[in-house]
Amino acid sequence: MTPAVRCEAAHPDDRTPCEGPPAVTVRDLLGSEVTGCVHHAARMYASLEGPRVYPLPGHDGAALTVYRCAQTIRPFCWLEEGAQ
Repeated sequence: MTPAVRCEAAHPDDRTPCEGPPAVTVRDLLGSEVTGCVHHAARMYASLEGPRVYPLPGHDGAALTVYRCAQTIRPFCWLEEGAQ
């Protein structure tokens, strides 16, 4: 069985599936960036110090959704969830 392709924002230990197409770019303090679905981008955002999030073209509002979701997520939440 071939594993499903996931977005760049999905941590290798986080086994949750993507929820929708890549919609945002998340950038860390050092300028590294990845694109991701809202679900994994929010989980990544919650785990970074001083991240920035930008919507991809055609996904207006996605960056705000990531920001709001990240406020309710613990950093590295997949470790506590047993990578569900």
